[in-house]
Amino acid sequence: MRSTLLFLAAMPLTSLHAADARNHVSPPPAAEYRFSFDLPAGPEFTVAEKEAQRAKGAQVVPMVRKAFEAGAESVTLAPGDYRFGQETWDKDGPVYALDFRGLKRDSAKPFRILAHGVTFWFDLPPDPWPSNHFALGFVDCSHVTLEGATLDRDPRGCMEGRITQIDTDGNRIEIEATQGTLDLTKSGGTTSGRLVPFNGDGTFCAAFYSFQVSSQAGLNFSRVEPGTAQGRFWVVLDAKSELLKANNDPAWMRAYGTSGTLQVGDGLCLIRTSTTAIGVIGCTGMKFIGVSNYITKGCLLEARGGGGHLWKGCYFGPRPGTCHWQGSDGFLSGGMERGSTLDGCTMLHTTDDLINFNGLWGYIEKVSGRTITLHRDSEMPAHPGDRLQFYGAQTGAPLGSAVVESAKHPELTLDRDAAPLARAVAENPRWQNNGWEVRDCDFRDCYQRFLIQGSHGGTLRNCRFTRIGSGIVLASNFFTRNEGGICQGIRILDNVFEDVAIHPDGVALAAGFQSLNHAASTPLLSDLTVQGNRFLNSGRRAIEFNLVSGGSITGNTFENSGKPRALSGKASPQEDSQPVLLKQCQDIVVKDNRPLTDP
Repeated sequence: MRSTLLFLAAMPLTSLHAADARNHVSPPPAAEYRFSFDLPAGPEFTVAEKEAQRAKGAQVVPMVRKAFEAGAESVTLAPGDYRFGQETWDKDGPVYALDFRGLKRDSAKPFRILAHGVTFWFDLPPDPWPSNHFALGFVDCSHVTLEGATLDRDPRGCMEGRITQIDTDGNRIEIEATQGTLDLTKSGGTTSGRLVPFNGDGTFCAAFYSFQVSSQAGLNFSRVEPGTAQGRFWVVLDAKSELLKANNDPAWMRAYGTSGTLQVGDGLCLIRTSTTAIGVIGCTGMKFIGVSNYITKGCLLEARGGGGHLWKGCYFGPRPGTCHWQGSDGFLSGGMERGSTLDGCTMLHTTDDLINFNGLWGYIEKVSGRTITLHRDSEMPAHPGDRLQFYGAQTGAPLGSAVVESAKHPELTLDRDAAPLARAVAENPRWQNNGWEVRDCDFRDCYQRFLIQGSHGGTLRNCRFTRIGSGIVLASNFFTRNEGGICQGIRILDNVFEDVAIHPDGVALAAGFQSLNHAASTPLLSDLTVQGNRFLNSGRRAIEFNLVSGGSITGNTFENSGKPRALSGKASPQEDSQPVLLKQCQDIVVKDNRPLTDP
């Protein structure tokens, strides 16, 4: 096996093809999602109104449980605002501020919570990461539907503002804080963290994601200080930050223009809090229909259980019609028997992974007879009858399989001698979010990856990705210490990727495996299909496969992909000039792809 460059034959564009290329540029967001610093801050309530909302909030769980236990098909919450405090903790972990547990129905008789016109407000302190809060939770539930609810938090969990000055020599940027934002000069605890630069119209400066992957400082600020006037603040960047150096680099400016550089009038978002906005833990067959999440850096979390959940017509992002830029964060889903479906959802302005689907590795700490003991950090689910796959941690070489006869975490007894499995890595294919589907969704202006770590079967179909810092990543590696699995049978079909991984080293769609010694040679990822997609303005290239066996890359269109931008001091070797690259792959069919050039 060897690296393979795929040189796509140049073909002339007819006027029809040229029109087609122009028609596939992403349209502007719907009017209700458009950003402006001059919009209002959103709802404000008096002390008396908040107390009334808390009284209404206290009635929600008893009302829902009463209807559920009576065998009703549904319960309806009256439109309005309901308020909750913050999470508590018991011996098993967090108890969500709004916590539903043990609501189990059969698929033939589901239970619906109708919450159209309802907003759940959560009073969460603005303390910094790694503190994390927990808002709405469903734990050990099955076949329950939540329809129409909106989630928000009070106070907001980040600091945002419009840029008023850029002091390159001082390595700092002044912002005028937007209404309702946090004032980090008055916040206790750590006041450093990640910053997200965006244009004055709210679009993400995706090229700057380069510094997340290539710089020790990443996209970080070190502190916030009072600015030159009331309501203005200096954001001091990390001492090793290269952001402002690149911002003034003529080559960078030529490569990325005004949309990839910062000027007065653009914006910064300074990340502070973190919240699990909706947790779906140990559940099966849940549905979320028309749910909106505005909680600042409030992620969606699915873990354990039968899975197979549906998210349909949901919105995850800042509150529309306000000056807020940051809202809901990414979607983290792992260790379920069946993956979820996202259908017709919109996700804007995430500040970490856009989506993370993953299984869970089992790192073997010791062996004795037919028993393996997993490392204390390994959360791989395993039950009697599950068949595990094993791999050499250093090389990734397959070591065969075994059936679990008994399980008492962290000890698993197998149906074979465990001696050859010392220090190996185990995978349980049953609990890999298998069969997930993401279809007809719109993802815009998000910080980083759509990450797939594991899954035996999954489909990404007919979605639009616009200005995402890094791309679609099918990653299997042994470095995570927890999240992972071997990607098999993944289909990427009929999507549009525009300005995705636009930075100099970016790859819009990457698939690969790596072992602990970085010397893996066995193609473990398999049966990957990439068909009918359109790639516009990728960074280094559109598609790169490493150690993949079996699959196809067919019928895709590349426009301005595989054309690395010439930056100061950076050479572009020939292998970086092609939109598709295969490394150590076998049995990959590549055909009927076409490049588009300017007419």
